[in-house]
Amino acid sequence: MKPFRMASVTTAAALVLAASGWTAFSYLSPTGRTEFEAVTLHNPDDDQQVATAARDVFRATVQRHTGTRTIQDIPSEIYEVRVTHTYKGNLTGTVLVTQIPDDPPLRSGHAYIFPTVPWDSTGQEHAVLAETLPRPADRPHQPATTTVGAAHGTVDQHWTWVTTHPAAGINSHP
Repeated sequence: MKPFRMASVTTAAALVLAASGWTAFSYLSPTGRTEFEAVTLHNPDDDQQVATAARDVFRATVQRHTGTRTIQDIPSEIYEVRVTHTYKGNLTGTVLVTQIPDDPPLRSGHAYIFPTVPWDSTGQEHAVLAETLPRPADRPHQPATTTVGAAHGTVDQHWTWVTTHPAAGINSHP
């Protein structure tokens, strides 16, 4: 076989194998998450790691669901939220927050802790950190609960503590 033809056959075979592997991953992935969402360097249940990995962490009340949008090939639900307390970052006022449609919908009038990263150039549109869910926060002065690690006082005290004590080994956003 000529070298050019051999290279073409090899390239075609590699592409078929890669496509087959992606298809198998997509259908066999136990979480049903996309490639983008499955690649995280933090434990999404560990508030300290989540706070370290997020660029902004804030408590906000959901004003309304504004629709859906596809961002970098990932479908997203869009919510308008009103920031009531900032733990990390400097967000204030009304912010648009997106999360994937597979996650439980956010309820208008309810408060949540949002660990986010910006996804637009204005800094007013944020995505919930990959694999992470907003934490309910209707009662910020009640004792905090956690899935992983120790809770540190009330909800507000806990999130203040985890945002000021970065987790080791996690890339931090300033």
